[in-house]
Amino acid sequence: MVLAVDETIVAIGTPAGPAARGVVRISGPQTLACLSRCFIPDEADCSLAAINACCVLPGAIPIEHTSSLTKSNVPGDLFLWPNQQSYTRQPSAEFHTIGSPPLLDAVLASLCGCGARLAEPGEFTLRAFLAGRIDLPQAEAVLGVVDARSQADLDTALHQLAGGLSQPLATLREQLVYLLAELEAGLDFAEEVITFLSAEQLTQRLLEGQQTVDHIRQQLSERGTTNNLPKVVLTGPPNVGKSSLFNALVHQFEAKPSDTQALVSPRAGTTRDYLTATINCGGTLCDLVDTAGQESVDERLTIAGAAQKMSGGQTSQASLLIACVDATCVDADADLQGSSPRIIALTKGDLIDETTRKSLQRKTDVTCSSVTGEGLSDLFRLVGQHLRQDTTHAVAATAARCGDSLRLASASLAEALNLVQRGGGEELVAAELRTALHELACVVGAVVTDDLLDRIFSQFCIGK
Repeated sequence: MVLAVDETIVAIGTPAGPAARGVVRISGPQTLACLSRCFIPDEADCSLAAINACCVLPGAIPIEHTSSLTKSNVPGDLFLWPNQQSYTRQPSAEFHTIGSPPLLDAVLASLCGCGARLAEPGEFTLRAFLAGRIDLPQAEAVLGVVDARSQADLDTALHQLAGGLSQPLATLREQLVYLLAELEAGLDFAEEVITFLSAEQLTQRLLEGQQTVDHIRQQLSERGTTNNLPKVVLTGPPNVGKSSLFNALVHQFEAKPSDTQALVSPRAGTTRDYLTATINCGGTLCDLVDTAGQESVDERLTIAGAAQKMSGGQTSQASLLIACVDATCVDADADLQGSSPRIIALTKGDLIDETTRKSLQRKTDVTCSSVTGEGLSDLFRLVGQHLRQDTTHAVAATAARCGDSLRLASASLAEALNLVQRGGGEELVAAELRTALHELACVVGAVVTDDLLDRIFSQFCIGK
């Protein structure tokens, strides 16, 4: 990763492909000088060097035609931040024009010819971080916004970008810094008859700090450490219609075309392996999984046993279970409730009469038919609602990076509590507090290494 923040960088800031609008971004100390060499404002008397406030200037940038060696002007609007009010806290600009890839490439070449260099992946956000505009969780949230694959992912990333994780961490660090200052003041005046903190006050504040750290750790662990889509697993006994339901749902809601199809047979136990397809539940992507029917077999000796073991593995990783119940053979008095989160789907709804349907609907969430399509839209509306409710306030990249630091911070606060309760010296408590503060500083990026920055910002695309 290039850390030369004194160089002026430029990149296309919009996704590849044609669009109504495209953006070329430039940032660095020589931004105004670079633009003065190539940007032609519509107002002839406009001088970029004299501008000292954010503004929008209509104009054009000349580009070369490589085939004819002639030039033509690309019209657009220049959004200019001439001072430290920009995203990177450097003079910056964006040239907004027609989103034609060849035109944007030509504008990029013109700016590079006037003194800018191509930006590295994530270099704009890296500069914002190094300048103190954002902290590390917010930088990772930028990546989370770009990589969001569902509305839930986007909401989580935007929440973190707005300080949803940084604010409680900053408040906690401030509280612990004040606590450490009071402890050290007490050590400086140890021979005086002055009480800065009672044991009860120290215990309470350490306990509150540990509880805050553990709450944030729980948010991170719930988010997980990978970018895998949430799993929605079809479960139930053999021959209740799971595979037929899987095929019907894939046919209607599959997010990307594939040849995935489950074998369907009247014979119980047809499904041995599990099948997966990506489904779009009203803007929320998930992996729909069809598993072998649940039955009691010896997992060590038979193929059916191996199938049960694989099904159990998928079920344990599920974000949501769809418990399939055969409408043609279920007892109307049966208890259909189970572990949460789950949706109880009554299958084969086309094979029951209205009286049976009404008696069973009180105990289930939705009645489905793979033959008629009844209830499929209702089922996936419920799935989408469940998945959108299952949001946390940390993007996956932050969860993967910060878990260990928060674990060590929690352990240090726990040890500090233990020392207070055992009557240990306040200098030892202060040492544990310093360790906790160091680990929290690692989380927000107050303590970083070049290797860490490389790992994070190498995941970005160019122009961000």
